[in-house]
Amino acid sequence: MKIFAVWTAFSKTKAEDAAQKKRALNAILISLGIHVLLLIGAVSLTIMIISPKQKMMFEGKKSPSLPARKLEHAIRVKQMQKQTRKPQILQRLVTEAPSKVALPEMPEMTTPDVKNLRDTPLMNSRAGSIGGIGGGGGGAGRGLTGGMGYSDTKFFGENVRTRAIVICMDISPSMIAKGVTVDVLNESMKMLENMNVGTKFNVIVYVDGALPFAPQMVYATQENKEKGLAWLKQPFDGRQQGNLRGYSGSTPHEAIRMAVEMGADTVFVLSDDPPYLKKGDVNTGVEIPEHMDNIEKYVRSIESTTGKSVRFYPILYKPFENDRGKQAIDYYKGIARATGGRCRVIPRAP
Repeated sequence: MKIFAVWTAFSKTKAEDAAQKKRALNAILISLGIHVLLLIGAVSLTIMIISPKQKMMFEGKKSPSLPARKLEHAIRVKQMQKQTRKPQILQRLVTEAPSKVALPEMPEMTTPDVKNLRDTPLMNSRAGSIGGIGGGGGGAGRGLTGGMGYSDTKFFGENVRTRAIVICMDISPSMIAKGVTVDVLNESMKMLENMNVGTKFNVIVYVDGALPFAPQMVYATQENKEKGLAWLKQPFDGRQQGNLRGYSGSTPHEAIRMAVEMGADTVFVLSDDPPYLKKGDVNTGVEIPEHMDNIEKYVRSIESTTGKSVRFYPILYKPFENDRGKQAIDYYKGIARATGGRCRVIPRAP
């Protein structure tokens, strides 16, 4: 009985071991199957992600061949020819037989050589008549200083290159007594001799006002040169010409303003005294203290207000050997420096 119980227990234990081993084997097989499936899934996923996608190819239209372009151009040319009207050629009858009507010969016209000039001299123009001297003119409007009408000339030893030059001469009694009119006449003759027809000029005399030779600048034609020199030969009197009513003094202010408005690019100013102006007559008039500063301010503002460069060449004509003479030299030197010009002093004869 005891042996049977032992056997029964042994058999039972053996059966349990076999069942346990079978369960373990089944678990291993299931785990192996799951891993195989996971491995297959991972490989498939990797292949799907890593494998390159198929490239997309675009095929454009082929460009037209050269013969097709030529054909299209020929078609357009023909269409333009159809749209464009051809000029009609007029048939004219020409005869070589002499005419019964004979026209008089045209008079010979002599004109100055204005080759390469943008503006030509305005000859015999009523608008440019010269200060009442003769009927012919030659004057031109303001600012007409363009073109190639440059001249290299000289005045009182100063070499200048100009297209429009103005001489402003003080004709106060002291200047007349020193002989300024004779010297200016001689210097003007030499200056005009070297001036070509395309260059303009004018002369302005002044005391406290101003009087110009011509209302506007004139071209340096032979006729205008002769008239200008004849005008300078007249007997100037500072009490009759170049005066400003209601004022007295000696100042180039009005003459400078005229020269700038006429279109000058070079201005000579002759004086022997610093500028001064009185309101009223010489004896009882009240001097304007800021007058000198006003002239300098005007000269310095020319380029900014007009857009043109004007060079000033003051000439101190036999200045007095005193404080006023030194003041005049210093003042006009400042005017010259401000405009790029030069100041010259004509000393008195020993």
